[in-house]
Amino acid sequence: MLGTFDLDFFDSGRRRRTALGSGWGVRFEDVAPVRGFRWNKGDRSFAGWYYAVTTGDHVGYESWLERDRLILLDFAPDVVGIASQPFWLHWREEAEKRRHAPDYFVRLADGRARVVDVRAEDDVDERTAEAFAATERACSAVGWEFAHVGVPDPVFMANLRWLARYRHRRCGRETDIVERLVEVFRQPHGLRAGAKEAGDVLRVLPALFHLLWTGVLRADLGGALLTGGTVVHASDGTAIGPQFESRSRGLLLRSRPGTRGEGSQMHRLSRPAAIRVGDRVRFAGQVRAVLAVSARAVTLAEEEDSPREFPLAVLLGNESFEVLSSPVRMPLPPVSLLEALPEHAREKALWWEGHILEVLHGVDPNADEDAGPRSEYDPACHSLTARERAKAAELTAAGYQVSVSTIGNFRRRYQAEGLLGLADRRPVRKKPQFGTVDDAVVEAMRQAIKEGIDDSTRTGTYIIWRTGEILRENNETVELPSQSTLYRLLAKLTYGKPVSATARNRRSRAHGAKTPFGQWTVFAPGEVVQIDSTPLDVLVRLDDGVVGKIELTGMIDVATRTVPAAVLRPTTKSVDASVLLARTLTPEVMRPGWVDALRMSRSVLPYRRLLDIDERLEHAAAKPVIVPEMIVCDHGKVFISRNFKASCRFLEIDFQPTHKASPFQKGHVEKMLDSVGTLFAQFVAGYTGRSTDHRGRNLEKQPLWSLPELQELLDEWLVATWQNREHDGLRDPLHPSRSFTPNEKYAALIEACGYVPVALSAEDYIELLPSTWRAVNDYGIRIKRRTYDAPGLIRRQHSGVAEKKGLWEVHHDPYDISRIWVRNHHGEGEWIEATWKHLRHTPVPFGELAWDHAAQGLPKGTEAEIPEAAAALLTRAHAGPAQAGTGKPKKRTRREKQVAARTKATPPIPKHAPVTEPKSTPEAVAEEEAPLAKVIPLGVFDPLADPWKRS
Repeated sequence: MLGTFDLDFFDSGRRRRTALGSGWGVRFEDVAPVRGFRWNKGDRSFAGWYYAVTTGDHVGYESWLERDRLILLDFAPDVVGIASQPFWLHWREEAEKRRHAPDYFVRLADGRARVVDVRAEDDVDERTAEAFAATERACSAVGWEFAHVGVPDPVFMANLRWLARYRHRRCGRETDIVERLVEVFRQPHGLRAGAKEAGDVLRVLPALFHLLWTGVLRADLGGALLTGGTVVHASDGTAIGPQFESRSRGLLLRSRPGTRGEGSQMHRLSRPAAIRVGDRVRFAGQVRAVLAVSARAVTLAEEEDSPREFPLAVLLGNESFEVLSSPVRMPLPPVSLLEALPEHAREKALWWEGHILEVLHGVDPNADEDAGPRSEYDPACHSLTARERAKAAELTAAGYQVSVSTIGNFRRRYQAEGLLGLADRRPVRKKPQFGTVDDAVVEAMRQAIKEGIDDSTRTGTYIIWRTGEILRENNETVELPSQSTLYRLLAKLTYGKPVSATARNRRSRAHGAKTPFGQWTVFAPGEVVQIDSTPLDVLVRLDDGVVGKIELTGMIDVATRTVPAAVLRPTTKSVDASVLLARTLTPEVMRPGWVDALRMSRSVLPYRRLLDIDERLEHAAAKPVIVPEMIVCDHGKVFISRNFKASCRFLEIDFQPTHKASPFQKGHVEKMLDSVGTLFAQFVAGYTGRSTDHRGRNLEKQPLWSLPELQELLDEWLVATWQNREHDGLRDPLHPSRSFTPNEKYAALIEACGYVPVALSAEDYIELLPSTWRAVNDYGIRIKRRTYDAPGLIRRQHSGVAEKKGLWEVHHDPYDISRIWVRNHHGEGEWIEATWKHLRHTPVPFGELAWDHAAQGLPKGTEAEIPEAAAALLTRAHAGPAQAGTGKPKKRTRREKQVAARTKATPPIPKHAPVTEPKSTPEAVAEEEAPLAKVIPLGVFDPLADPWKRS
């Protein structure tokens, strides 16, 4: 058995394949996924990364069902390791080669291993079942457990998703709150009442939910959704104190007797078959009709004897009892279609209905209420066929030529379709959609339209010409209809999505959702945060008078529609997205010149209660602090970059990309960015409109804002206008006529989920910078032909990181290349700051953009010549044009002006990294004979600085 299966996996970054008997001892909980995730347009499932506190890292998933199972694994106390897509399992089945990649490999606390496949029962086909069976055989051969899991209990899973928001250690770091909660809940209490007894709910609720996640507190998570009245109690033997950190993984959590969790059997319940009057049933070997039904008994017709009553329990308990058929209920007529019929057709259908009802029931519907059936139509004396013959004879005698078969046909149509079955539907009969046009022509035109989805906009003449070309390419002998017919066909095929529309509109409609939009219910601030970037339709004046457009990168909290942060940059980079994450965790401070009404203390936000939890809010503006739990983004290179994903992992944020070419899946941020252009940008000097068709003249000659000034205006506008503007998507389900502002919605939701401040240290900001891996040589570290050095660097040694081949982790700022930070892998992971060795010659910290431009101009330049050229470029940009009489300055190209202006306009993220103090040695002193030049900071945003401090 061990030789039947092979394992294919990544071992220290390299692909390895070995027999199952030789590779089963590998620590698969630490391996990388063997296959990448896919986000193809139109896929049903969403892939992403979940931050698991069990592993302290992102774990991938291919669907939200797998994500739910990840949450369950993260919640389980005996799970200590999780890996996604750990290996390919290869085997032969008859003559066919087969392979399967299990969803998860799980390591348990006692050392056991478990392989988990996640698939809903309805989605398991025959081939999938064979793969699961083979995987189970392979696991049994090496002593692993195997589990195929499906959809968990919906109530239990909904509660666990809520508690997963509080799985992070930061939610339980206030030991005094934890101790009070455990003391309060030693006796069972309602959730809300116990939280109020322990202190302010804004401060207590996060700790309470964290204790429920870790198992220190207990509640019935499977019986009903968590509410304020949910009974909560402490676990037996819980000890809070120095041991809490080691026990916060929930080692006390075990299966709770008497509660319904993942193993709930509620979904297996089914309704018994219904028995109604008129049903035909089989009982005691005979087919009988149901004449009457009561709460305890059923009356059945006997073949020869009088009807007989049977107890209901006797019928349902008899194995031979079976409901064979039920009477067909007359369908309701489609009123709209009946109204579309001509009046004479409706009158004729109603005339026929009266006669057919008399055939069926024996009574004319137009007769008096007390009138009984006529003798020839009495159902008790005549069969249905005899009644049909009588009706045909009656109508023939009245002058209507009607046969018995006609009466029977009308009767059957009436029973199947109702009144509409008796009507003449020729006036409303559907005609062929495309008339007499050949199907080959229709398909060729469809192909021509599809080809032009991502091309430039063309007219209908081109589509018609291309249709003929496609027919010729396919060797079709069909003759094209007339031009007018082809234009009518084109209008039908492009109805609602004309080919002459703008390319953006055409692509959006073509790549839009093909199924109904789903509803992503979000109940807590930060639960889902969307991020995107777009050009802002405003001209700004950069340095040296260069006029250009900029990009807006923003985030929006779906639950409250708050914009936690938005930054303007000449060109968005991954470090900008990381800075945006840092700004969401930092209060928006009041700026000099802002009116006092913009203070948080003057807003609807619970300022005093929040200030007791987070002292940083003392001088905050009226915009809430949002801590993201999940980031939703598209596949732009800025957001899919390794740096941004690493920033999300560092801040313990789930990472969820959307499907490709599916902007509607992050429609909230798309709409927000569009609203900024409508509500803000059009009022700004230099507004260009969304296209050249909307652009005015001589905009460059207007008094334009600089980039820092426009950023200040945007920040103030978000606080003053956006956060206090009623949003149509923020409504109370109980009072749908009332819409809320983002601040009001935040103030309402925070009462149910509490507030947890997340303050970043100086080292945290360095963690958010882009990273790379480099060797430390005798001369230091080289990045893009720039050399960085510091006395504290450990030279020509293996870093100890085997997966990176001994290289050292380096973080750098693309907007300030004067220094880098190297992680000390031989120490405690502290940062060593290394400076650029030519910094003494080039005191201005210029960015990657200027460096790359200068390097292109001097492709063979030495390391010393390139910085001199870039520094000279910035010096000219800063000095401006030469004064009269000093000679004619050298004319710079437009590209040089733009590079200089965009580089100086782009501020770096703030840095407060502690500089490692090396031991003073004679060699170090001899190396640094010339002092380093002073670095001029370019920072605009500093979340750790006091804005009210006077320099």
